[in-house]
Amino acid sequence: MGFGALITLLPLLLTGFVARISLKRNYFEICGLLSGSMTDPPALAFANGIAQSETPSVAYATVYPLVMFLRIFMAQLLILLFA
Repeated sequence: MGFGALITLLPLLLTGFVARISLKRNYFEICGLLSGSMTDPPALAFANGIAQSETPSVAYATVYPLVMFLRIFMAQLLILLFA
């Protein structure tokens, strides 16, 4: 259970820190980026509710297609490697 929490939290925290410190993204862009990377529409709805702008939606729409492609690609790759 601890490894599951670590696998979930570590990439999110690392991405958030890199986006904020290195890339100088604002809070709403990071919310959209992280919700898109997790393909989590409720998180996007929350970010849109507090932002009162379309900034989280733009970041979500930028990341979401790539994440969906990588999920399908990685599933097929794992099947080829381990089946």
